[in-house]
Amino acid sequence: MYGTVGWLFLLVVGVLVEVLARREPSRISTSSQFGALVASRVTGRVLLTLLWLFIGLHLFARYTIPGH
Repeated sequence: MYGTVGWLFLLVVGVLVEVLARREPSRISTSSQFGALVASRVTGRVLLTLLWLFIGLHLFARYTIPGH
């Protein structure tokens, strides 16, 4: 249960930051701007891939394996 609450909290924070970033004027980068900045270098692309794998595997393990 704590894991689900944690993932929902991260989702709500992400949506809140995105909404605040799209207001005019804003000093906060949108998620697409931040992703483009991080992905502009090889190290950033590797880190984004590792983050994607980490989140994907944890969500897969949490919601598809019976008893978890």
